[in-house]
Amino acid sequence: MPTEEIITLVDKHNTVIGEIPRRLMNFGEDYHRVTYILVFNNNGNLIVQKRTDNKAFCPGYYGVSTGGVVDSGESYLESAHRELQEELGVDLTLTSQGVFCTEGEGFRIWGKIYTCHYDEQRDGALSLQAKEVASIHEMSINYILENTDNLLFTPDSLDALRHYANKLTQPLPSDPS
Repeated sequence: MPTEEIITLVDKHNTVIGEIPRRLMNFGEDYHRVTYILVFNNNGNLIVQKRTDNKAFCPGYYGVSTGGVVDSGESYLESAHRELQEELGVDLTLTSQGVFCTEGEGFRIWGKIYTCHYDEQRDGALSLQAKEVASIHEMSINYILENTDNLLFTPDSLDALRHYANKLTQPLPSDPS
């Protein structure tokens, strides 16, 4: 039987204030930490995930990044490596791009952005997590930000990309990893 996922709770300043089982989390009210990994390919484009239709948050939307909720006792970096392995089946060298805060309907997040480079020849084929990732697509940053095709992107991952593209992130002194 799988263990219950426990999430790190933080305050509006990104200071850890406790933990809570995911099933009891109020995502629209409670701040929590999330990792966002922008996975670039050899063409300089992002590998974007189409979410499965059974996801609780934004089913069927495109996620600009790989990543997810930071579990209790995990650093951002540990979470990012775990999420890459779970969602894409790879473990890549990550470069920190800083942190940001974002809020919207159904989320209050302190996110940490990482970038990495995926090369199929070097890293092998991706192995998609069937319960979360329906398909992957190659998209340029400009294509995503301009969104002339009116694709539905998860709002938090789109915000992460905007922060990355605008270089508005700042280092996180309390958690350098």
